Amino acid sequence: MIPFEGFAPDLPPETPGIFLDCQNVIPSIGLFVSAPSPIDCGLGALDSAARGFVVTRNLDDDALSFAGDNAKLYKQGSGVWNDVSKVGGYTLGPDDRWRFTQFGNVTLAACGSSVIQYLDNGGTDFANAGTAPKAQVIETINNQIFAFNIDGMGFGSDVTRWACSAVGDYADWTPSVSTQCVSGQLLDSPGPITAGRQLGDVIVAYKERSMYVGQYVGVPLVWDFRRIPGDIGAACQEAVVNTGTAHFFIGPDDFYIYDGSRPQPLNSPCRNWFFNNADQRYLYKTCGTYDRVNSRVYWWFASRYSNGKLDKCIVYNIKTNKWGRMDGEIEIAAEYISVGLTYDQIGTVYSTYDDLPTNISYNSPFWSSGSSVVAVFGTDHKAYQLSGLATESRITTGHYGDNMQFSTCTRIRPRFIKSPTSSTMEYSYSNTDASTFTKNITSTYGNNWYDFIWSARWHKFELIFNGQMAISGFDLIMSPDGIE
Repeated sequence: MIPFEGFAPDLPPETPGIFLDCQNVIPSIGLFVSAPSPIDCGLGALDSAARGFVVTRNLDDDALSFAGDNAKLYKQGSGVWNDVSKVGGYTLGPDDRWRFTQFGNVTLAACGSSVIQYLDNGGTDFANAGTAPKAQVIETINNQIFAFNIDGMGFGSDVTRWACSAVGDYADWTPSVSTQCVSGQLLDSPGPITAGRQLGDVIVAYKERSMYVGQYVGVPLVWDFRRIPGDIGAACQEAVVNTGTAHFFIGPDDFYIYDGSRPQPLNSPCRNWFFNNADQRYLYKTCGTYDRVNSRVYWWFASRYSNGKLDKCIVYNIKTNKWGRMDGEIEIAAEYISVGLTYDQIGTVYSTYDDLPTNISYNSPFWSSGSSVVAVFGTDHKAYQLSGLATESRITTGHYGDNMQFSTCTRIRPRFIKSPTSSTMEYSYSNTDASTFTKNITSTYGNNWYDFIWSARWHKFELIFNGQMAISGFDLIMSPDGIE
């Protein structure tokens, strides 16, 4: 058997087991599976495009879902999005996003265009968080709120400035050593602060081409930031995915992991493909999230042909170091905690049984309260769980053969762990140097094989699957011509 190695378009095409291309195929443990389809969460649509999305947990471990658009903040409740904006609402800048963090039973939100907002468990609407500044990024660490790229606190607008609230008080942003509310600048490298993520007991600040680690040192400095050597950074907060023990992020030239020691490249076999296909002007719109159940990191990005819209997604499995890919235009993504759906609740969300989505399996997280699943906002401004039955997926293999002689292929057998509803194989060949291929045979999967026969120097296969499938590799029946 030739084991599949995953999406690796940067490697030599004759590398056994690689995908030169794939669509809606993502890595799992020891195999590859078809990507799940979206299921409507049944919450209705926001008024306009989603600019932020988060599921947090309060001190009672209750899951709280929030979203935001260019004028409002919303909270999930009773199967709908409830408007919980401050009086007068908001006016976001064209590139602003809502970023959220949880502080005990208080949810905080920042967007750069408004003073940091707060909503506690007993409150009904967000409001200004005391003397807080405006901020592009916020994060919670060590009983304090961190704000990056701020405007306020007497410093004016400063893209290089960070600040932290008083210890234990998210609303006190008056600088004072006694409360440990302090501020500083990151001036050892050019550019604005683009991201800030907690990692254990340190806070990591990112610029586009630099990183800083903030360590708590107590008064009078309180927090001490030291630059990490190198020209590695991140374009935005959402490009940095925190898995709990490490940051996985897209840097200016590669995919990286930072575990507290030093940032290291993931040596991705699709790095060149990504930077050739991503629109560099819109890397700041990249949106990543973590599927902790399946150990997968998803990064949605704007391709060169999307006019700034998030239309492609690259998927990395942190345990297997394998890659996959899926397509589909979204507005924003996040890890989502399913609230589940009982028979008593069906009628409030769906008028009839016929209205229920048809692409839900019995073991889907859609039915289970508390299940963790990746969710996205579609272009209709609605939230969708990625937990539905798969539709169509494709794998384009590498090249098999030899420049020196012809060989005859007669069969290819996929090693399905779960067989799809149906499948076909489109065969292509090259009799030159494999720089161009001719497609000439389509074979339907049956009796565990795709049957065909053709002689050529080089052979390539596109496997097309309908329905859910899981595959680990394939057997190829190929023999050099002239040899019995």
